[in-house]
Amino acid sequence: MERRNKQHGGFAWAGGLLCALALASCQQGTPYTDVTVAEANPVTLEAVGAEFDPHFFAQNLTRNDGAKPEDWQHVVRRVKAMELQKFRVMALPQWYEPVNDNDDPHVVDPSRFTFDSPEMQSLYKVLDLAQEQGMEVCIVVWGCPVSVSLLDPAYAHVKTSFMADPTKKDVWITGPTDYDEWAENYAALITHLVDDRHYTCVKEITPMNEPDGGPLLTSTEYIKMAKVLDARFKKDGIRDRVRFNLSDNTDTRTFYLKDCAEHLAEVADVFNSHTYIFGYDTPNDTITRWERNNVEISARAGKRHLVGEFGSNQTVGATRQRDIDRYERGVLMTRLALNFLNAGAAGISYWSLIDQYYGRDADYQQMQQLGLWKYVKEAYRTDSTYDRIKEDYEVRPQYHAYALLSRFVKPGSAIHPIDLHDEFAIGTAFRDTAGKWTYVFANATDSAKSLAVVNPSVGGNFAIYRYEEQSLPKDDRMLAPATHRDAKDGKLPVEIAPHSVVLCRQQ
Repeated sequence: MERRNKQHGGFAWAGGLLCALALASCQQGTPYTDVTVAEANPVTLEAVGAEFDPHFFAQNLTRNDGAKPEDWQHVVRRVKAMELQKFRVMALPQWYEPVNDNDDPHVVDPSRFTFDSPEMQSLYKVLDLAQEQGMEVCIVVWGCPVSVSLLDPAYAHVKTSFMADPTKKDVWITGPTDYDEWAENYAALITHLVDDRHYTCVKEITPMNEPDGGPLLTSTEYIKMAKVLDARFKKDGIRDRVRFNLSDNTDTRTFYLKDCAEHLAEVADVFNSHTYIFGYDTPNDTITRWERNNVEISARAGKRHLVGEFGSNQTVGATRQRDIDRYERGVLMTRLALNFLNAGAAGISYWSLIDQYYGRDADYQQMQQLGLWKYVKEAYRTDSTYDRIKEDYEVRPQYHAYALLSRFVKPGSAIHPIDLHDEFAIGTAFRDTAGKWTYVFANATDSAKSLAVVNPSVGGNFAIYRYEEQSLPKDDRMLAPATHRDAKDGKLPVEIAPHSVVLCRQQ
């Protein structure tokens, strides 16, 4: 097993050269290594998605730092081009219920809800885009903020969520102190979105983001809360309108998922976990074992498992990962995604779509900078990367790698692992609902690989797409096929450069 080189300088030149040498040697008769498409996993793919929290209009455009309403077209154009399939979307209870509607959580006073607030208008923009694109949306009410700042001056006096736990110190958000009030609040939101505004894209909810962190709620408290929420949704006649996507735990607290799977099997429709513990030196086996364990825990409750958030382990607080601008990150994100899917995950959601502020008064260090593309250049003036930024909303290299997945790996696809017998290179085959095959490979090693993909009875022409540093577009255009190859006698020859991603799409 070859470990990847930690020094990545010269990949553009070396990668292209090694790929050319590999191709030349293969043409001269050097044999390809056969790799076999395995049997399909028990679950089919639900979605390749991304987090897109609705702050573009409510927070970014109210900061007066150069962002303009027409900048939204960058988001619309790129989401369409990427063919993203799902958004995971934050909501906060004070956006639509800044003060308690009344003292009875079982009787709703609609006149006290602010569904026309600026924050909700910003949410509707995200949902409108998802609706137009035929995407699915998971609405995540994150919890109850301790500190509140609303855009509507009529609610300037509201400084905290009425459901927040005042005993929790040094936190920005808590679990609800009253589960019935929480259920009323959440049910009112979903009723408004699916019944009043007719958003058919809203398919799923997750009650609280990472509830195990802090914790917002212990697993015992969370289980009780979820049951109260389930009962309220049934009472209001909306339970069959959305799936309950539960647990939402962080990567090292698997006990939370176990507790939820054991006690919420009759409530949950699907479970998910987040991860930021894997990086460039993490072998495939470690990543696969983590997700396979999640899948097995969920399966014991008769449910699927999703990876609800993922990124690298190069974290600096909650808003930065040191490798965010590196070309190599695109290879890592693809390798992580394929490991999750090979291990049995039914879907993935990358954190996050774009760089943005979560508060109009937040300082630079609080800007979420984990997006597939950046914010306006002026916002980065104090950053060491400022002089290298060429334009507003500049895409990062990983944008092109993740777009390959979202463009060609579609919901309903069967997932077939491909074992490359290498801890830092991986492959997966996907058969879509129309019967077309897509092969995806991520090679994080220093060596080019010449493979023959063995898939009996599968022939025809394949378009070959390459994520390689020296040939990435200079803008946000989608990667075009680098070449085409024919599969003969059930074998497709593929050359993969070091530190690159290759996708082969049957024509």
